[in-house]
Amino acid sequence: MTDQQLVIENFQEKIKIFTRAVKGKYIEKQGFVLANTKIPTDTFNILLSKTKHIENMDSIRKNIEKMRDEKYPLSAWINHQYLSDDWQLLMKEYHLHEAERNALMKRKNTMDINMENMHKLAITQVTSREDFHAYKKIFLSLFEGTLEKLALETYFERYEQVNNHEKCQMFIGQVDGVVVSTGLLINKTHSYGIYDVMTREDARGKGYGSEMFPISSHTNKR
Repeated sequence: MTDQQLVIENFQEKIKIFTRAVKGKYIEKQGFVLANTKIPTDTFNILLSKTKHIENMDSIRKNIEKMRDEKYPLSAWINHQYLSDDWQLLMKEYHLHEAERNALMKRKNTMDINMENMHKLAITQVTSREDFHAYKKIFLSLFEGTLEKLALETYFERYEQVNNHEKCQMFIGQVDGVVVSTGLLINKTHSYGIYDVMTREDARGKGYGSEMFPISSHTNKR
């Protein structure tokens, strides 16, 4: 399996966890994955391509059209290696928004950071309701003043009602007891994925987000 295939496989695991956590519809077919949380958020409603050529066009169309009828927005995640004419035509036909593409981050890129030059960012795993609300607050702050924020509030309300999945670990980073950053780890047998690294607006530009990568990885694997 190539590095990029590992990235896509790990992201697929994230999609599955976050869809099933809120009792949404998770569809896995040859060449694509589609997540419908049944909440109007294109942050978590995702079409993920896994091959260059679309083998199940009718199935994709059927599910996209059903989501449109239910007024559930959808974003597309397509690796540049798979961005064929077929996928581009499908995106254009349904006016799909392409989310930022997956970026491959290898473990070696996070192991060479000089810890002595880093801030004393205290990173802890989210285990309490208070921690979860701090995580959610920073996440939602990125969508301030949008309808997406309202949809995400609904999503997190439902997510909070379930136990955290063992393969999904949320983290918060604190400086002097104040939460300034977040990070999310997804564990699979052969890979880990780091997602949702966010920093509070008034704490940006200080490197806190970057610090979440190596420390979270170390915490996850030790």
